[in-house]
Amino acid sequence: MRTKFFLSTTFVASAAVIATPALGQTCSDLGIDPSCCANVCAINSACCDFLWDTDCDAILAKVGCICTDVIDIKGTSALVDTTAATRDISLAGICDPGPYGDDVIHNTVIYRWTAPATGVFVLSTCNIVNYDSRLAVMTGCDPTTTIACNDDVIGTCANFSSKLSFSADAGATYYFLVGGYAEADVGTGTLSIEPFQVELTLQGAHQYTVAAGGNDHWYAKYSVGPGATWEQLKAKAEELGGTLACANTVDENRMIGSIHIATGSGARVAFGLYQDLTDKNYFEPDGGWKWVDGGALAYESWAANEPNDFNTIEHYGQFNAYYFGEFWNDNSNAAAWTNVLMEFTKPQAGFTAPSNDEPAGATPIELGVAATVSFVGATTSTQALACKDAMHYDRWYTFTPPSTRSYDLNACSNGFTAAVEILTSTGELVGCSGGECTTSFVLTGGTTYVVRIGSAEGDRAGAPTVIFTPTPEIVSLDAISVNFVGGTYFDGGDGGRCNETATNPAGAGEWGTLNWSNLVGASSAASDGYAAGGNGNASTNLKDGYGVGTGASVTFAVNNPWRIFSFPASDTDRMRRGYLDSNTLSQINVTVNNVPYKRYSVVVYFGADGPDRAGSVLANGSAEVFFKTDALPGSIFNPLVQATATSAATAVRSSFAVISGVTGPTCTISLKENGPNIGFNGFQIIEEASACPADLDGDGAVSASDLSALLGSWGSAGGDIDGDGTTSASDLSALLGAWGACE
Repeated sequence: MRTKFFLSTTFVASAAVIATPALGQTCSDLGIDPSCCANVCAINSACCDFLWDTDCDAILAKVGCICTDVIDIKGTSALVDTTAATRDISLAGICDPGPYGDDVIHNTVIYRWTAPATGVFVLSTCNIVNYDSRLAVMTGCDPTTTIACNDDVIGTCANFSSKLSFSADAGATYYFLVGGYAEADVGTGTLSIEPFQVELTLQGAHQYTVAAGGNDHWYAKYSVGPGATWEQLKAKAEELGGTLACANTVDENRMIGSIHIATGSGARVAFGLYQDLTDKNYFEPDGGWKWVDGGALAYESWAANEPNDFNTIEHYGQFNAYYFGEFWNDNSNAAAWTNVLMEFTKPQAGFTAPSNDEPAGATPIELGVAATVSFVGATTSTQALACKDAMHYDRWYTFTPPSTRSYDLNACSNGFTAAVEILTSTGELVGCSGGECTTSFVLTGGTTYVVRIGSAEGDRAGAPTVIFTPTPEIVSLDAISVNFVGGTYFDGGDGGRCNETATNPAGAGEWGTLNWSNLVGASSAASDGYAAGGNGNASTNLKDGYGVGTGASVTFAVNNPWRIFSFPASDTDRMRRGYLDSNTLSQINVTVNNVPYKRYSVVVYFGADGPDRAGSVLANGSAEVFFKTDALPGSIFNPLVQATATSAATAVRSSFAVISGVTGPTCTISLKENGPNIGFNGFQIIEEASACPADLDGDGAVSASDLSALLGSWGSAGGDIDGDGTTSASDLSALLGAWGACE
């Protein structure tokens, strides 16, 4: 077993590492690091001028100098062997090597290096050691002088090896700590020190064609190795024959954003926006901003409260893209840039179209298996459009249904709706999506169809998820079904990008139905406004399962709606994606007015973007049904599970509840939050067959009020009990025979 000692920010040096001095030996004679000698001799000059003694040992321990047994690096590399190392050095509160584990460099070996020139250098064990390494750079022999550290470079350096960059001055001495992630992490290999070079890995490139409304320029997104500054990325783009990407128009901004999303969002993405501090219009925070291609800032897309010149050093553009929009931020030259967007007038090496860019390379799609389709790099095929929808940057697939029936093709996600055509193998049109997220097609079993998928918008090269599923065979019920769409941002706005709503059969099991009302926004008033603008439906005259208006309306108001960022594969999952967020509310109340049914069941759908959040639901003062929210692993929805618990203690993970036997023309549905941020996804009000047909007023008893209603409807259908379509003597007889409480 190895014996270990530990060094924190208060250091204790082992006297065993200092050789016993001979008569007349000084600090430098003993080979102690010069910076350590300087620290010791500043306290006792005799340790350097005359004789090293036990007092000098004590001072060395007191100042906490750790540069004992250092290894000098001559050249650009050194061998690494930490198998016998026992020294742990803590960087807690000084430098964080990464998000995992502690902040300790375990089993450390220390190297000394003198910078040959002024500049940025890269210290690395990346792929050249055989264990989980950690690195740090100090300017002296005290960990408080640490200027850089690293644990892992995920995706680039295997075995959790390490790499970092730092600025050095010519002739200055630096100390490298080379160790491991944990006590067990030791090994061998090589340590390299090289001048910094910008490292780029292509993630995707796309041509914004003139035919699609663009400029024929190529836009590419690269991942960036650690240490690159914005200025270095600008120089690298120019070295490659391009520039950092510029967004001179709203359309160009959307194109750049779609490439950004489709190739992975990234953490900090540099692009061609900068602040010219010499410009006559310069002022902080938003004066003097320009494009590197010389274009004026005629169009702006700053994120909320940006630019803000945080710490007075943010003069460079950072691009943020989300499914709800493309926004800019200001950041510093030396920010931890992880990606960069570049713009070229000619394609570069590696700019290739996908293999299924044309029909000859069509890729099979399997039933029920989701495929993410990125249009980045795809070209527009020369085949004539069979549908009226525009189609840019298309890709080609095949689908062979196992049997003859109707199939749903879902081609909408990530805020993006794909245009779709289905053709026979000879090119005859079977059908097209017509802008819908989910489209149904009747297909012949065993026949291979050609599927063409593209962007309906020339300035979008998004990445929808495409999936074929059998069309649910649901007989529509006499039901009012409402889906709270949520919103792509706090105001509930949908941006007109993709109404991901429940348009086909949706709902749980036997309660599934057609014709859902899709309400966008945080309140019924907001929903009506969005509906007037073409997003979703109004909160009034809610339709039944057959698409007929019922005259019912719904009112609600919460602080904000929400959407789970996911790739729904069915209308039921799409209905579950958006919700009214309980955010700071202990209870959400949704009121349905003018319910046309005497007796009905209420199905309530609920969820959250995290599991095990406790809540309950009730309708018109019914008993509460308790639940815990279900998990959503990998943005895929779990199967619907009905909640039946009568207490919080017995609640399990579930996603909907059914409350039966509800009566009254007004129905108030309440969702109570007993955990943070629970979502009200939607509801259904489904007519129940009356257990007591003579109970015309639905109060649970046959009484004088029902007799009055029957007599007032004589000769019409209003008091019909026996089902012959009119109110007559037989109905009066049936009513009198049922007099009293309904059983």
